[in-house]
Amino acid sequence: MATKIFKLESIGTVSVSKRRSSRQITLSLSPQGNVRVSIPYWAPYQAGLNFAQSKATWIKNKQPLELLFLQNQKISSGHQLNFVQSSDLLKPSRRFQGDQIIVAYPDKLCIDHPAVQQKAHQAVIKALRSQAEDILPSRIDSLSRQFNLPYSELKIKQLSRRWGSCDKDHKIVLNLFLTQLPDELLDYVICHELAHTKQLNHGPQFWELLNQISPNAQQLKREIKKYNPRIIMLEG
Repeated sequence: MATKIFKLESIGTVSVSKRRSSRQITLSLSPQGNVRVSIPYWAPYQAGLNFAQSKATWIKNKQPLELLFLQNQKISSGHQLNFVQSSDLLKPSRRFQGDQIIVAYPDKLCIDHPAVQQKAHQAVIKALRSQAEDILPSRIDSLSRQFNLPYSELKIKQLSRRWGSCDKDHKIVLNLFLTQLPDELLDYVICHELAHTKQLNHGPQFWELLNQISPNAQQLKREIKKYNPRIIMLEG
């Protein structure tokens, strides 16, 4: 497989790979938001680059945003970020104190330094994971019993591109970012995955079942496309 890497101002890093097995041009995103294009072996690299540029709007909507954490920001778990400089520190640290996430950092650094931002990111993810572990198991158990759709196992993970999944063994994965969504969308995702315990594909029978347990399924399907699995900071 031959690959060339390009940098485009509009969409970032684009890797174009020639594959002998490819019959058409396909595009995907890495978890970091980098663009990957596969092209037939005989096609020129420019064809893959042109294809990526033609999908620029779609790509920008799907790429993770660069989030800058600031003083006194709040997250859905109820925690508030608090940055503190300290001359005693050699590197940034984080701790929880009540409803405060305290990120301390050396006075030679500033809040927007990557190491400081990384600590804030880690702390926020920890808070959101704790919130998800408090909310999601009881909610899926309630809906599972209500609609008689048993599942075998639940795992909560940080996913970059999906809200959830269900496999043939009825093991369900839910995204820890779900608890940031409105309640009706959270329930829609859970009902969606529970419906897969009966219908693994997205055929007519699946949608018939999902519409029975989530009457506004089609509307909610459209609504959830406005969100991406990522940290959402609260306003005010």
